[in-house]
Amino acid sequence: MHVSMTINQKPHEGDVEPRMLLVDFLRDDLGLTGTKIGCDTGQCGSCTIMLNGVSVKSCTMLAVQAEGADINTIEGAAHGGTLTTLQEGFWERHGLQCGFCTPGMVMSLTDLLQHNPRPTEAEIRRGLEGNLCRCTGYQNVIKAVQYAVEKSNSLVHMIIDTPGKAFYERQVRYLIGGNPDALVEDNYHEDAVVASFDWTVRGHAALKEHFRNYMRWVQIKEVVTTDKFTETETSVSFEATVRTNRGITRIYDVFMLKDGKVSYHFTGVK
Repeated sequence: MHVSMTINQKPHEGDVEPRMLLVDFLRDDLGLTGTKIGCDTGQCGSCTIMLNGVSVKSCTMLAVQAEGADINTIEGAAHGGTLTTLQEGFWERHGLQCGFCTPGMVMSLTDLLQHNPRPTEAEIRRGLEGNLCRCTGYQNVIKAVQYAVEKSNSLVHMIIDTPGKAFYERQVRYLIGGNPDALVEDNYHEDAVVASFDWTVRGHAALKEHFRNYMRWVQIKEVVTTDKFTETETSVSFEATVRTNRGITRIYDVFMLKDGKVSYHFTGVK
């Protein structure tokens, strides 16, 4: 029988026997071996994939039943070599040991997070009930998901675990909230300087007017990504991709800090 389906955003087709399992078609015919076969009884979850947006065990359905389906396997989870936040969580929180069961877990948890972006620990455990691991006690898997939840729900898409990151998120909260006076009062010294290539502003009164004018013109909707974040006891620097009412902008900022407040701030657009 001839089957065709979309797998990891690419069309695939082939001739299969009516009794061929979907997992065998993925692994043997298409070479997508990230999807594992662990038990042959539908219990372990190592073969879990996303089919039409829902996690399913690919050893429990036939390839012909996936005709016309939209499928995602572990090979399609990362985009352009960039791990998803969940995959990053497995890396950062040591959520895998031998790795055999990990692809299925990632697929199951991807399904969980797309429907519940802020799951409790109990909900995470419930989402993993169909995935068995013989190497670990699941604790670091739970931590991996919690990492992904915290980072995904952060205003700046970072784990806020240092004073510099807390300062940065606070700064963004004022900017998104459109509160220029509180931004200056709470974050800048009385004689602080904000500068770019072609202008310089100094002192609270001038800074408030500057940020009022800026926020009337540009409304920051979301920090899409934060990159190259560096901090010391007296400085914070980073690059960020920001979505505004005027489109997507790539910016960079350098803050010099004194007693937790800004003494000098350089900002620019790339």
